[in-house]
Formats: sequence, C-alpha cells, structure tokens
Amino acid sequence: MIIRTQNEAPRFQGDGTTSYLLVSPWTGGSSQLTTSLVEMEPGGSQRAHRHEPEQIYYFISGTGMMSVEDETWEVTEGDCVLVPANSTHSIRNTSAADTLRYFGAAAPAFSVDQLKVLWPLPSEEE
Repeated sequence: MIIRTQNEAPRFQGDGTTSYLLVSPWTGGSSQLTTSLVEMEPGGSQRAHRHEPEQIYYFISGTGMMSVEDETWEVTEGDCVLVPANSTHSIRNTSAADTLRYFGAAAPAFSVDQLKVLWPLPSEEE
C-alpha cells in the first residue's frame, strides 16, 4: 500500500493557489492516475487551460466559479465536476474570506516529465 501526505507532496504555487501532487506515476507508483489536493485562497484562480486527460474536481470546502468550455457554474462543498478530455477549464475562488479546497483526479495519468513541470516545487518537508 502507498500512502502520500500533503506535507510530503511536490507543489505548485501561483495565483493564490497551492496544489499538492499526491499519487501519480512520479510520486506514488500509479500508472493510470494523477491526483492532487488544491487550496485556493480568496480571490485565487486557476487560469484557463486544457489537457489530454479527463479530470474530476471534488470540492471539499469553500465556493467558487468553474468554467468548462463555454459553461460556468457556481461550485461548493460536495460538488463533483467532470472535465472531459481536451476541454478548456478554469476556476476561481469567489469568497472574500474562505479558502476553496478540492481534490482532483486525472486519467490517463500525466507523464512524469509533465508532472515535473506542473509541480516544480519540493514538498513542505524538504
């Protein structure tokens, strides 16, 4: 069994967002799945982007606005959003005070080379 913690995960930080790479081909022996935990500060955002793997976002806490292609929805705790492969998507935290937290999973997994570019910072323990 492989167990990864947030504190030992490689990170991305930018635009008020911290993303922790949990299980993936680079960090935990998964060959088909990439998972992350994201914390987005009030006003933070993930700019519009697209990629080959399909992805889900499961919202743990907070509220935000998420766009997939030309549709935009308010998202909150308990919502799960499917982003189809190659779909442009973005999210922003609309709260003035609360952190938006979500778990993401993408399949098929990103390659190790892609992961090292997307999560370039060492873990908080390093």
